[in-house]
Amino acid sequence: MKIYSPIFIVLRVIIYGLLLFGIGEGVYYDATHPYGDSYFGEFTFTEIGQEIILFILFVFYFFLGKKWNEIQVVANFISLFFLMAFIREFNFLIDWWFYPVLAVLAALAYLIFRDFKKIKQSTIVFFSQPASAWFLSGLLLTLVFSRLMGRSKLWRVLYDKEHYRLAKAATEEGLELAGDTLMLISAIEFLLYYLFEYRTKRRD
Repeated sequence: MKIYSPIFIVLRVIIYGLLLFGIGEGVYYDATHPYGDSYFGEFTFTEIGQEIILFILFVFYFFLGKKWNEIQVVANFISLFFLMAFIREFNFLIDWWFYPVLAVLAALAYLIFRDFKKIKQSTIVFFSQPASAWFLSGLLLTLVFSRLMGRSKLWRVLYDKEHYRLAKAATEEGLELAGDTLMLISAIEFLLYYLFEYRTKRRD
């Protein structure tokens, strides 16, 4: 089966649509079943979902880089980025979370120095893949748009001071989880390309 065949594309659209539907339902559940006194606290579907996806992405890009030599450099960078993001999610448990992040950042700096001459070609190959569009969309949604939509001053315009926090938390955390999900879809697309296209081209 070809990765870009119409039937396979439609099948993936349906699966990804169902995945996003499930994410939306999870956010709705968190909004209607608050955990304790906090809005979208650390032990909710939304927060745990973010942590699981970030860990999956860390592991995925680590192993993808080992299998796909042409994008190994960029895959290693991305893998370490997701590892740092995963560790950051546990700041509510450990006050010293910054130190393991700093260690990962040092490893990233070393890889940049070691593989500096390979970065350009690896970047070209990585971002020439259609799956990279999913990755960039999810990254921008998570790091930029969710933060903008989570600004308190925006929600104070729409709600009074007593009731804006739930809407703010649901929107910001929901968009962040949606962005993470898009990056997960990107990983699936990279995997499918590797399995159905890249290995075939190498054999030929």
